[in-house]
Amino acid sequence: MTDTTDQQPTIPPAALESDISPAEDAEKDAPQLTDEQRAEIHQHNALVRAWDKALTDMRQRSYEGKLTTPARWKRLAIAPQEMDAAAFEAGLMDYIESNPHADDSPAIGHMEAPKPLDVLLEGQDVDEDTPLPNPDVSDVVLLYGKKSVYLYSKPLLSSSFAHALFITTENDDFSTFIDVVRTESRVYPRPVSILDFMNPPYLWSIEKTRSLFESIGDEEAFADIHSCKTSLDETFFYSTRFLSDAQGKALAEFYGVEKGRNP
Repeated sequence: MTDTTDQQPTIPPAALESDISPAEDAEKDAPQLTDEQRAEIHQHNALVRAWDKALTDMRQRSYEGKLTTPARWKRLAIAPQEMDAAAFEAGLMDYIESNPHADDSPAIGHMEAPKPLDVLLEGQDVDEDTPLPNPDVSDVVLLYGKKSVYLYSKPLLSSSFAHALFITTENDDFSTFIDVVRTESRVYPRPVSILDFMNPPYLWSIEKTRSLFESIGDEEAFADIHSCKTSLDETFFYSTRFLSDAQGKALAEFYGVEKGRNP
């Protein structure tokens, strides 16, 4: 006969563990969202997904050799249902302008356009109550014209081709003037003489060029366009995005006076 006096019931190891998994335990300990917080997250996610659609479309168009204007977003009805198209357009433009984005200089080295949100989240179990990351706009270039603002992705469309599209689309002398001044200041770098615009392909009179410069007025988007005069009273234009006032004036004196005396 077997002695059972000192025997204890055998308890399966699993029975000693909690029935709650670590994930469930963490979820239990996590602060619960209020209905208002949950609604804010859902609204944020809807906006982020809409922004992603707009940016993905812009990048595809850049790949196809096209510029994009904010007006396209309204035509595509990209905005979330509860948001006005104009508010969506203004909001996305403000987001791009207030976050790191590309300039319109030629791309140097290897650059890649950010991937669409769905590609970034592929294979992940994304909870609808988890805020989505804000989009990366580091590749986006903004070209400001009289008719609109134009966007393109720097890794997907060359700067020179984008500017050619810009001038063609704007089809006005003001945008041509602004683009030429900025391009000369950026690429060479040097200021542009008012006399240069008398040559092809512009064939503008001095009065017309001066009028174009004066039409800038107080428009903030073109506040970088400055002018100066040499010791021979020749007017030059330059962009303070790429040349300081001191550099612009010194280079104007060199090209307008000294270079002619010492060819």
